[in-house]
Amino acid sequence: MGKEKIFKNIQENIAIENFRTVHKKHERTKKILQSTLTVMICCLSITGIVFAKDISTQLYDNFFMTGKGMETAMNEGYIENTDMEYENANTTVENTETGEMIEDVETKVKVSEFVMDDFNLSITFDVELSEKAKEIITADEVWEFNFPDLVISDENNIVLYCPTGVRYNEFSQENNLGLDYNEAMDKNMYIGSGVNIIPVQREGNHVKVVYNIYTGGNSHYPKSKTLTIDMTKINISKEEGTSMGEEEITLIGDWHFDVEVPEKMYNRQSVVYTQIDTTNEDYQVESATLYDTGMEITAKIKTEPKPKYPSFLEHDFYDSLSDDDPLKNVDILGYISWKECQTDAYKEYYRKTYGLTDIVIYLTNENGEKFTLVQGPSENGSKSISEEGILTFEGMFDFTKYNEAEKIIVHFEYRGQTEEVVLKKGDE
Repeated sequence: MGKEKIFKNIQENIAIENFRTVHKKHERTKKILQSTLTVMICCLSITGIVFAKDISTQLYDNFFMTGKGMETAMNEGYIENTDMEYENANTTVENTETGEMIEDVETKVKVSEFVMDDFNLSITFDVELSEKAKEIITADEVWEFNFPDLVISDENNIVLYCPTGVRYNEFSQENNLGLDYNEAMDKNMYIGSGVNIIPVQREGNHVKVVYNIYTGGNSHYPKSKTLTIDMTKINISKEEGTSMGEEEITLIGDWHFDVEVPEKMYNRQSVVYTQIDTTNEDYQVESATLYDTGMEITAKIKTEPKPKYPSFLEHDFYDSLSDDDPLKNVDILGYISWKECQTDAYKEYYRKTYGLTDIVIYLTNENGEKFTLVQGPSENGSKSISEEGILTFEGMFDFTKYNEAEKIIVHFEYRGQTEEVVLKKGDE
Protein backbone atom coordinates (compact mmCIF):
# COMPACT_ATOMS: atom_id res chain seq x y z
CA MET A 1 0.00 0.00 0.00
CA GLY A 2 1.50 3.33 -1.08
CA LYS A 3 2.06 6.32 1.17
CA GLU A 4 -0.77 8.42 -0.27
CA LYS A 5 -3.22 5.52 -0.13
CA ILE A 6 -2.35 4.84 3.51
CA PHE A 7 -2.82 8.52 4.34
CA LYS A 8 -6.13 8.74 2.48
CA ASN A 9 -7.42 5.69 4.35
CA ILE A 10 -6.37 7.19 7.72
CA GLN A 11 -7.82 10.60 6.82
CA GLU A 12 -11.19 9.13 5.84
CA ASN A 13 -11.40 7.07 9.01
CA ILE A 14 -10.49 10.03 11.19
CA ALA A 15 -13.34 12.00 9.58
CA ILE A 16 -15.80 9.14 10.18
CA GLU A 17 -14.79 8.73 13.83
CA ASN A 18 -14.98 12.48 14.41
CA PHE A 19 -18.48 12.58 12.92
CA ARG A 20 -19.61 9.73 15.19
CA THR A 21 -18.28 11.27 18.38
CA VAL A 22 -18.56 15.03 17.96
CA HIS A 23 -22.09 15.28 19.35
CA LYS A 24 -21.29 13.12 22.39
CA LYS A 25 -18.16 15.16 23.09
CA HIS A 26 -20.09 18.41 22.84
CA GLU A 27 -22.68 17.23 25.38
CA ARG A 28 -20.08 15.81 27.77
CA THR A 29 -17.63 18.71 27.64
CA LYS A 30 -19.83 21.08 29.63
CA LYS A 31 -20.38 18.48 32.36
CA ILE A 32 -16.69 17.58 32.55
CA LEU A 33 -15.60 21.21 32.75
CA GLN A 34 -18.13 21.96 35.45
CA SER A 35 -17.11 18.98 37.61
CA THR A 36 -13.39 19.62 37.04
CA LEU A 37 -13.72 23.26 38.01
CA THR A 38 -15.61 22.26 41.17
CA VAL A 39 -12.82 19.83 42.13
CA MET A 40 -10.13 22.46 41.45
CA ILE A 41 -11.95 25.06 43.55
CA CYS A 42 -12.38 22.56 46.41
CA CYS A 43 -8.69 21.60 46.28
CA LEU A 44 -7.53 25.18 46.22
CA SER A 45 -9.91 26.13 49.02
CA ILE A 46 -8.55 23.33 51.19
CA THR A 47 -5.00 24.42 50.33
CA GLY A 48 -5.82 27.95 51.44
CA ILE A 49 -7.02 26.68 54.80
CA VAL A 50 -3.88 24.62 55.33
CA PHE A 51 -1.63 27.53 54.51
CA ALA A 52 -3.51 30.14 56.53
CA LYS A 53 -1.41 29.54 59.65
CA ASP A 54 1.59 31.70 60.46
CA ILE A 55 4.41 30.42 58.27
CA SER A 56 7.07 31.99 60.47
CA THR A 57 6.43 29.37 63.16
CA GLN A 58 9.38 27.25 64.24
CA LEU A 59 7.43 23.99 63.85
CA TYR A 60 6.99 23.55 60.12
CA ASP A 61 4.32 21.32 58.61
CA ASN A 62 5.93 21.79 55.18
CA PHE A 63 3.94 24.59 53.61
CA PHE A 64 6.17 24.02 50.55
CA MET A 65 4.36 20.69 49.96
CA THR A 66 7.61 18.88 49.15
CA GLY A 67 7.27 15.79 51.34
CA LYS A 68 7.97 14.63 54.87
CA GLY A 69 11.72 14.58 54.27
CA MET A 70 11.69 18.31 53.61
CA GLU A 71 9.46 18.82 56.66
CA THR A 72 11.98 16.94 58.83
CA ALA A 73 14.87 18.98 57.45
CA MET A 74 13.05 22.29 58.04
CA ASN A 75 12.27 21.37 61.62
CA GLU A 76 15.97 20.65 62.08
CA GLY A 77 16.79 24.16 60.88
CA TYR A 78 17.24 23.53 57.16
CA ILE A 79 15.33 26.65 56.12
CA GLU A 80 16.40 30.25 55.68
CA ASN A 81 14.34 33.15 57.04
CA THR A 82 15.93 36.03 55.17
CA ASP A 83 14.87 39.06 57.22
CA MET A 84 15.68 41.10 54.09
CA GLU A 85 14.33 44.50 53.06
CA TYR A 86 11.69 44.87 50.36
CA GLU A 87 12.68 45.71 46.79
CA ASN A 88 10.49 48.62 45.77
CA ALA A 89 9.47 49.38 42.19
CA ASN A 90 7.35 52.11 40.66
CA THR A 91 4.67 50.22 38.76
CA THR A 92 1.68 50.57 36.47
CA VAL A 93 -1.43 48.59 37.34
CA GLU A 94 -3.84 47.73 34.53
CA ASN A 95 -7.11 45.81 34.44
CA THR A 96 -7.38 44.60 30.85
CA GLU A 97 -11.07 43.74 31.22
CA THR A 98 -12.22 47.18 32.39
CA GLY A 99 -9.45 49.28 30.81
CA GLU A 100 -8.72 50.77 34.23
CA MET A 101 -5.10 51.87 34.70
CA ILE A 102 -3.18 53.44 37.58
CA GLU A 103 0.36 54.76 37.22
CA ASP A 104 3.05 55.58 39.79
CA VAL A 105 2.06 52.76 42.13
CA GLU A 106 4.67 51.49 44.60
CA THR A 107 4.87 47.68 44.74
CA LYS A 108 7.33 45.96 47.07
CA VAL A 109 8.67 42.41 46.74
CA LYS A 110 10.98 40.31 48.90
CA VAL A 111 11.83 36.69 49.64
CA SER A 112 10.73 35.90 53.18
CA GLU A 113 12.02 32.31 53.41
CA PHE A 114 13.36 29.57 51.19
CA VAL A 115 14.82 26.07 51.09
CA MET A 116 17.37 24.91 48.53
CA ASP A 117 18.85 21.46 48.02
CA ASP A 118 19.96 19.41 45.04
CA PHE A 119 16.41 18.94 43.75
CA ASN A 120 14.20 21.66 45.24
CA LEU A 121 14.20 25.43 45.37
CA SER A 122 11.11 26.41 47.33
CA ILE A 123 10.62 30.14 47.90
CA THR A 124 8.02 32.26 49.67
CA PHE A 125 7.66 35.67 48.00
CA ASP A 126 6.07 38.47 50.02
CA VAL A 127 4.45 41.19 47.87
CA GLU A 128 3.20 44.43 49.42
CA LEU A 129 0.57 46.28 47.38
CA SER A 130 0.23 50.02 47.89
CA GLU A 131 -2.90 51.80 49.04
CA LYS A 132 -3.21 53.30 45.57
CA ALA A 133 -3.42 49.81 44.00
CA LYS A 134 -6.54 49.08 46.05
CA GLU A 135 -8.56 51.04 43.49
CA ILE A 136 -8.09 48.02 41.21
CA ILE A 137 -7.16 45.08 43.47
CA THR A 138 -6.93 44.35 47.19
CA ALA A 139 -4.97 41.50 48.74
CA ASP A 140 -8.03 39.64 49.97
CA GLU A 141 -9.50 39.63 46.43
CA VAL A 142 -6.51 37.75 44.96
CA TRP A 143 -7.20 34.34 43.46
CA GLU A 144 -4.39 33.76 40.95
CA PHE A 145 -0.99 35.39 41.54
CA ASN A 146 2.27 34.76 39.69
CA PHE A 147 5.36 36.29 38.10
CA PRO A 148 5.21 35.37 34.38
CA ASP A 149 8.74 36.48 33.45
CA LEU A 150 10.56 35.52 36.66
CA VAL A 151 14.20 34.46 36.23
CA ILE A 152 16.31 33.11 39.09
CA SER A 153 20.05 32.88 38.50
CA ASP A 154 23.15 32.56 40.67
CA GLU A 155 26.58 34.17 41.00
CA ASN A 156 27.93 31.99 38.15
CA ASN A 157 25.14 33.05 35.75
CA ILE A 158 23.54 29.62 35.98
CA VAL A 159 19.80 30.03 35.48
CA LEU A 160 17.94 27.92 38.03
CA TYR A 161 14.47 28.91 36.90
CA CYS A 162 13.08 30.56 33.77
CA PRO A 163 9.53 30.02 32.46
CA THR A 164 10.34 29.63 28.74
CA GLY A 165 13.19 29.37 26.26
CA VAL A 166 12.09 32.67 24.72
CA ARG A 167 12.38 34.37 28.11
CA TYR A 168 15.83 32.83 28.60
CA ASN A 169 17.02 34.25 25.28
CA GLU A 170 15.77 37.70 26.31
CA PHE A 171 17.48 37.40 29.69
CA SER A 172 20.72 36.22 28.06
CA GLN A 173 20.78 39.21 25.72
CA GLU A 174 19.93 41.67 28.50
CA ASN A 175 22.80 40.34 30.63
CA ASN A 176 25.32 39.62 27.84
CA LEU A 177 25.54 35.92 28.68
CA GLY A 178 26.41 35.01 25.08
CA LEU A 179 24.25 31.86 25.07
CA ASP A 180 20.92 30.96 23.62
CA TYR A 181 18.47 28.56 25.24
CA ASN A 182 19.82 25.38 23.60
CA GLU A 183 23.47 26.27 24.23
CA ALA A 184 22.74 27.03 27.87
CA MET A 185 20.99 23.67 28.30
CA ASP A 186 23.89 21.81 26.67
CA LYS A 187 26.44 23.55 28.92
CA ASN A 188 24.38 23.08 32.11
CA MET A 189 24.02 26.85 32.43
CA TYR A 190 20.24 26.50 32.47
CA ILE A 191 18.63 23.95 34.77
CA GLY A 192 15.40 22.50 33.41
CA SER A 193 12.89 23.11 36.20
CA GLY A 194 9.23 22.53 36.89
CA VAL A 195 7.15 24.70 39.19
CA ASN A 196 3.88 24.89 41.07
CA ILE A 197 2.68 28.22 42.40
CA ILE A 198 0.41 28.68 45.41
CA PRO A 199 -0.82 31.94 46.96
CA VAL A 200 -0.62 31.13 50.68
CA GLN A 201 -1.60 34.36 52.45
CA ARG A 202 -3.80 37.31 51.58
CA GLU A 203 -3.81 39.73 54.44
CA GLY A 204 -3.90 43.53 54.65
CA ASN A 205 -1.77 44.84 51.78
CA HIS A 206 0.31 41.66 51.61
CA VAL A 207 0.13 38.61 49.38
CA LYS A 208 2.50 35.71 50.01
CA VAL A 209 3.01 33.20 47.22
CA VAL A 210 5.03 29.98 47.30
CA TYR A 211 7.07 28.99 44.26
CA ASN A 212 7.89 25.27 44.46
CA ILE A 213 10.63 24.90 41.85
CA TYR A 214 12.10 21.45 41.21
CA THR A 215 14.49 19.70 38.86
CA GLY A 216 13.63 16.95 36.43
CA GLY A 217 15.50 13.88 35.21
CA ASN A 218 19.10 13.70 36.41
CA SER A 219 19.51 17.46 36.91
CA HIS A 220 20.85 18.80 40.21
CA TYR A 221 20.85 22.37 41.41
CA PRO A 222 24.34 23.87 41.88
CA LYS A 223 25.70 24.88 45.27
CA SER A 224 24.86 28.51 44.68
CA LYS A 225 25.87 31.16 47.21
CA THR A 226 23.69 33.97 45.85
CA LEU A 227 20.32 33.89 44.12
CA THR A 228 19.43 36.81 41.87
CA ILE A 229 15.74 37.56 41.29
CA ASP A 230 14.72 39.31 38.05
CA MET A 231 11.18 40.12 36.96
CA THR A 232 9.12 42.90 35.44
CA LYS A 233 5.53 41.64 35.75
CA ILE A 234 3.06 40.42 38.32
CA ASN A 235 -0.13 38.81 37.04
CA ILE A 236 -3.19 38.79 39.30
CA SER A 237 -6.77 37.63 38.98
CA LYS A 238 -9.66 38.20 41.35
CA GLU A 239 -11.78 35.66 39.48
CA GLU A 240 -12.04 32.19 40.97
CA GLY A 241 -10.96 29.39 38.65
CA THR A 242 -8.79 31.63 36.45
CA SER A 243 -6.15 29.68 34.52
CA MET A 244 -2.57 30.87 34.52
CA GLY A 245 -1.99 33.24 31.64
CA GLU A 246 -5.59 34.47 31.65
CA GLU A 247 -5.30 36.92 34.58
CA GLU A 248 -7.03 40.24 34.01
CA ILE A 249 -4.72 42.44 36.13
CA THR A 250 -1.05 43.12 35.37
CA LEU A 251 1.49 45.08 37.38
CA ILE A 252 4.42 46.33 35.29
CA GLY A 253 7.61 47.27 37.15
CA ASP A 254 11.24 46.23 37.55
CA TRP A 255 12.35 44.08 40.48
CA HIS A 256 15.99 43.02 40.67
CA PHE A 257 17.56 41.88 43.93
CA ASP A 258 19.90 39.31 45.49
CA VAL A 259 19.23 36.71 48.16
CA GLU A 260 22.16 35.24 50.08
CA VAL A 261 22.19 31.46 50.45
CA PRO A 262 23.31 30.24 53.90
CA GLU A 263 26.34 27.98 54.23
CA LYS A 264 24.22 25.03 55.38
CA MET A 265 22.64 25.03 51.91
CA TYR A 266 25.53 25.89 49.58
CA ASN A 267 27.93 23.65 51.53
CA ARG A 268 25.50 20.73 51.61
CA GLN A 269 27.05 17.28 51.51
CA SER A 270 25.64 13.92 50.48
CA VAL A 271 26.25 10.48 52.00
CA VAL A 272 26.57 7.34 49.87
CA TYR A 273 25.17 4.00 51.02
CA THR A 274 26.29 0.71 49.46
CA GLN A 275 24.63 -2.68 49.26
CA ILE A 276 26.03 -5.34 51.61
CA ASP A 277 23.35 -8.04 51.49
CA THR A 278 20.23 -9.16 49.61
CA THR A 279 17.65 -11.92 50.11
CA ASN A 280 17.55 -12.46 46.35
CA GLU A 281 20.37 -11.86 43.86
CA ASP A 282 17.80 -10.71 41.31
CA TYR A 283 17.22 -7.62 43.51
CA GLN A 284 20.07 -5.11 43.49
CA VAL A 285 20.39 -1.48 44.63
CA GLU A 286 22.76 0.18 42.18
CA SER A 287 23.02 3.51 43.98
CA ALA A 288 21.74 5.12 47.17
CA THR A 289 22.59 8.73 48.04
CA LEU A 290 21.42 10.50 51.18
CA TYR A 291 20.74 14.25 51.13
CA ASP A 292 19.52 16.75 53.71
CA THR A 293 15.96 16.35 52.50
CA GLY A 294 15.72 12.81 51.15
CA MET A 295 17.38 9.67 49.81
CA GLU A 296 17.67 8.90 46.11
CA ILE A 297 17.74 5.23 45.17
CA THR A 298 18.23 3.36 41.90
CA ALA A 299 17.40 -0.34 41.94
CA LYS A 300 17.34 -3.06 39.31
CA ILE A 301 15.19 -6.18 39.50
CA LYS A 302 15.52 -9.13 37.16
CA THR A 303 12.13 -10.27 35.90
CA GLU A 304 10.70 -11.87 32.78
CA PRO A 305 11.63 -10.34 29.40
CA LYS A 306 9.35 -7.63 28.12
CA PRO A 307 7.51 -8.69 24.94
CA LYS A 308 8.39 -6.79 21.81
CA TYR A 309 5.81 -4.20 20.81
CA PRO A 310 3.88 -5.52 17.79
CA SER A 311 4.51 -3.97 14.39
CA PHE A 312 1.71 -2.07 12.68
CA LEU A 313 1.82 -0.94 9.05
CA GLU A 314 0.22 2.46 9.66
CA HIS A 315 2.51 3.19 12.61
CA ASP A 316 5.59 2.18 10.61
CA PHE A 317 4.42 4.56 7.89
CA TYR A 318 4.01 7.37 10.43
CA ASP A 319 7.49 6.78 11.91
CA SER A 320 9.03 6.89 8.44
CA LEU A 321 7.84 10.46 7.88
CA SER A 322 10.25 13.35 8.40
CA ASP A 323 9.49 15.71 11.28
CA ASP A 324 8.50 18.50 8.90
CA ASP A 325 6.13 16.31 6.86
CA PRO A 326 2.60 17.83 6.98
CA LEU A 327 1.21 14.31 7.46
CA LYS A 328 3.05 14.01 10.79
CA ASN A 329 0.58 15.55 13.20
CA VAL A 330 -1.08 14.73 16.49
CA ASP A 331 -4.48 13.93 14.97
CA ILE A 332 -3.08 11.23 12.73
CA LEU A 333 -0.88 9.76 15.48
CA GLY A 334 -3.81 9.74 17.91
CA TYR A 335 -6.03 7.94 15.45
CA ILE A 336 -3.35 5.37 14.57
CA SER A 337 -2.69 4.65 18.25
CA TRP A 338 -6.40 4.33 18.98
CA LYS A 339 -6.86 1.84 16.14
CA GLU A 340 -3.85 -0.20 17.34
CA CYS A 341 -5.41 -0.55 20.79
CA GLN A 342 -8.40 -2.31 19.21
CA THR A 343 -6.30 -5.06 17.62
CA ASP A 344 -5.79 -8.58 18.98
CA ALA A 345 -2.01 -8.13 18.69
CA TYR A 346 -2.04 -5.11 20.99
CA LYS A 347 -4.43 -6.76 23.47
CA GLU A 348 -2.12 -9.77 23.71
CA TYR A 349 0.88 -7.45 24.22
CA TYR A 350 -1.01 -5.61 26.97
CA ARG A 351 -1.97 -8.91 28.65
CA LYS A 352 1.66 -10.02 28.76
CA THR A 353 3.05 -6.71 30.01
CA TYR A 354 0.30 -5.85 32.52
CA GLY A 355 1.73 -5.58 36.03
CA LEU A 356 5.36 -6.01 34.98
CA THR A 357 6.28 -2.65 36.55
CA ASP A 358 3.90 -2.79 39.53
CA ILE A 359 6.36 -2.69 42.40
CA VAL A 360 6.21 -1.21 45.90
CA ILE A 361 9.44 -0.09 47.57
CA TYR A 362 9.98 1.45 51.00
CA LEU A 363 12.81 1.84 53.51
CA THR A 364 13.25 1.09 57.21
CA ASN A 365 16.03 2.16 59.53
CA GLU A 366 17.57 0.32 62.49
CA ASN A 367 14.69 1.46 64.71
CA GLY A 368 12.08 0.01 62.37
CA GLU A 369 10.82 3.42 61.21
CA LYS A 370 9.29 3.31 57.74
CA PHE A 371 10.09 5.79 54.95
CA THR A 372 8.11 5.94 51.71
CA LEU A 373 8.42 7.81 48.42
CA VAL A 374 8.43 11.60 48.62
CA GLN A 375 5.01 13.06 47.84
CA GLY A 376 5.67 16.47 46.32
CA PRO A 377 5.17 18.62 43.23
CA SER A 378 7.49 16.65 40.97
CA GLU A 379 6.99 13.15 39.57
CA ASN A 380 8.69 10.50 41.66
CA GLY A 381 9.26 6.77 41.46
CA SER A 382 9.97 6.18 37.76
CA LYS A 383 9.87 2.58 36.51
CA SER A 384 10.90 1.09 33.19
CA ILE A 385 11.49 -2.41 31.91
CA SER A 386 13.82 -3.55 29.16
CA GLU A 387 13.26 -6.26 26.58
CA GLU A 388 15.90 -8.24 28.47
CA GLY A 389 13.67 -8.26 31.54
CA ILE A 390 15.46 -5.74 33.77
CA LEU A 391 13.08 -3.53 35.77
CA THR A 392 14.76 -0.23 36.68
CA PHE A 393 13.38 1.86 39.52
CA GLU A 394 14.48 5.41 40.45
CA GLY A 395 12.96 7.38 43.30
CA MET A 396 13.41 9.79 46.20
CA PHE A 397 12.39 8.71 49.71
CA ASP A 398 11.54 10.68 52.85
CA PHE A 399 14.66 9.39 54.61
CA THR A 400 17.01 12.30 55.41
CA LYS A 401 20.38 13.02 56.98
CA TYR A 402 18.45 13.80 60.16
CA ASN A 403 17.16 10.19 60.21
CA GLU A 404 20.65 8.95 59.38
CA ALA A 405 21.50 5.34 60.35
CA GLU A 406 24.50 3.07 59.84
CA LYS A 407 22.32 0.56 58.02
CA ILE A 408 18.97 0.74 56.26
CA ILE A 409 16.82 -1.91 54.62
CA VAL A 410 15.19 -1.50 51.23
CA HIS A 411 11.96 -3.53 51.06
CA PHE A 412 10.54 -4.76 47.76
CA GLU A 413 7.02 -6.08 47.13
CA TYR A 414 6.78 -7.42 43.59
CA ARG A 415 4.53 -10.00 41.94
CA GLY A 416 3.70 -11.75 45.18
CA GLN A 417 7.30 -11.73 46.45
CA THR A 418 8.82 -9.75 49.33
CA GLU A 419 12.57 -9.22 49.26
CA GLU A 420 15.06 -7.07 51.18
CA VAL A 421 18.36 -5.40 50.38
CA VAL A 422 20.59 -4.14 53.21
CA LEU A 423 22.58 -0.93 52.69
CA LYS A 424 25.49 0.33 54.77
CA LYS A 425 26.55 3.92 55.25
CA GLY A 426 29.71 4.89 53.40
CA ASP A 427 31.92 7.98 53.41
CA GLU A 428 30.62 11.44 52.57
